[in-house]
Amino acid sequence: MTPRSEDIAKAREDLKKTLAAAKAKRDKIFEETEKVREAAEAEMWKTVKTELDGAYHGARTDAVEVLGVTRDYILKQTKKYS
Repeated sequence: MTPRSEDIAKAREDLKKTLAAAKAKRDKIFEETEKVREAAEAEMWKTVKTELDGAYHGARTDAVEVLGVTRDYILKQTKKYS
């Protein structure tokens, strides 16, 4: 026996409400996570800039090796977050 049309309508509304709430919860968590990630990025690149300013000859080469990025990327990120 197939469900009645009013039962289907109620089930559809319940499903839509539940899924919308789950999506909203996920979006909020993603937004909070992105804020934490951005704060961590800013802190790291500020530290990198502080350490490289006035450092020994070859420090940037060592930083490239440790961070696994190019010198250009380090320059761009330290400028972005300083």
